[in-house]
Amino acid sequence: MTKIIIQHLVGLRRAVKLVFLGHLLVLSGCSLVVPGYNNAPNLLMFLWINPHVNLNSAQEKQTIADLQTVLEWHRQQQLPLYADWLKTMQQLATQDVTAEQVCQMAQSITDSLDPLVDQFEEPLTRLSLTLTNAQLQTLKKKYQQDLKDYRKEWKLDASAEDQLDVQVDKGQANAERFYGRLSPSQKKLLRQLAQNSGYEAQRTFAERERQQRESLAMHTRIVQNRSNAEEARALVRQWLQSSLHSADPDYAAYLKKRKQLNCEATARFHNNTTTEQRERAVKVLKGYEEDVRGLMRSKS
Repeated sequence: MTKIIIQHLVGLRRAVKLVFLGHLLVLSGCSLVVPGYNNAPNLLMFLWINPHVNLNSAQEKQTIADLQTVLEWHRQQQLPLYADWLKTMQQLATQDVTAEQVCQMAQSITDSLDPLVDQFEEPLTRLSLTLTNAQLQTLKKKYQQDLKDYRKEWKLDASAEDQLDVQVDKGQANAERFYGRLSPSQKKLLRQLAQNSGYEAQRTFAERERQQRESLAMHTRIVQNRSNAEEARALVRQWLQSSLHSADPDYAAYLKKRKQLNCEATARFHNNTTTEQRERAVKVLKGYEEDVRGLMRSKS
């Protein structure tokens, strides 16, 4: 049940690293989650934005202020959703689940992404209007390095078996985060499910490359055309939406198929866990829920 939730939260990074907010509160599960979440604008600036663009002091100050506004919106509007999802997951984790139940939960998360993306429209527009040609070159080089790192991480230039090993390793790490140590038969099942997941490494990489290419083209067009705020915002909105909803019907169909397969795989794996493993998952999820509710009460 938990695997598909994590996949969707991680998938947020496709739109300006939106995953950072969710990642801090859902994947950490530790005492640092509250200060980490409250400091998300500075951490996002340090870990992702500045390495990609190398902002000047004025840009950095404005961007951090904009991200702080997004964070407060997120605290008020989306953390309650996270708490509800985690509560529901605790209830489901005690019993066998169906693919339909998993997909229903996944759809709830998907539905929350559009309003989250909307919050980044104005900050990204404001930033793009101030970028220089030198910063665009920095972004281009960083994107190229990101793609190289991604190919290395997922072993896209290795054999199909090596690529499968990466999928299995990541899947096992996610599963053990909730269920604890897996049995040999569960590891075997996990590998079988990964083999049948419909994941196409090169196709996924090509979509990642497309998003980066369109991001660079968008910023370049805004800078070179000296767009006004309204024109820039329209371009930013178009790119953000294309990051969530691919305009390629074939790729959209590929994602739809994978979503269904993932729902089926998640249900099948969960239904092969033991009572003790499910109890551990409930405990972990309960801890995450308490973290989220603590974030809802905390102030930055």
